[in-house]
Amino acid sequence: MSAPSQPLLRVDRVVKTYESSAGPVHAVQGVSLDLQRGAFAALVGPSGCGKTTLLNAIGGLDRVTSGQIWIDGTEITALTDRETIEFRLHRIGFVFQAYNLVPVLNAWENVAFVMELQGVGVRDRRDRAFELLAAVGLTGKELQRPSQLSGGQQQRVAVARALASRPSLVLADEPTANLDSKSTETLLDIMRDLNHQEGTTFLFSTHDQRVIDRAETIFRLEDGQLAR
Repeated sequence: MSAPSQPLLRVDRVVKTYESSAGPVHAVQGVSLDLQRGAFAALVGPSGCGKTTLLNAIGGLDRVTSGQIWIDGTEITALTDRETIEFRLHRIGFVFQAYNLVPVLNAWENVAFVMELQGVGVRDRRDRAFELLAAVGLTGKELQRPSQLSGGQQQRVAVARALASRPSLVLADEPTANLDSKSTETLLDIMRDLNHQEGTTFLFSTHDQRVIDRAETIFRLEDGQLAR
């Protein structure tokens, strides 16, 4: 009998506490979870339950107070700031609620931006960007800037950008919050197809039932703790 595969993501007893004028705020309280490679998963719960805080910690955007996080066998909580930036650049893709596209860059340049930081040649990154924009249904929109695109189209550019470097893990923080129902369904179809085609692991933070219905694995947070 073969041994079980190592999870892509392991979160072990993670705590995140913020100091405020009213005293300490315990945003995440001892969360532990495993996520397998290729998963399509969601952190769910009401606003303020700690979803975004935990997602930011997993993505190395925020330091934990205590606990450990491993991604693909690397303990990211033990990395220096510089090492974390380098790891994030090559191994993690992000999709934000507010799109976070660069206004002065067109669609393909936004998608290619991470690859430029990685030192990928202009022809290769352009080819990859055009390929991904086609995959998210934006053929013909490659030269348009964010201001020329609808909200749903901008979020599709953001998804293509998140996948550009072929990351091990894509973290999506409330990616459907600013989208109408049709755009949400289209985006979720695209992300699910890319999950299958690219083998990329997706982890959402969301309270959108449409996202929850699509997720294969669900982690429920309540007051900073994983619900049992």
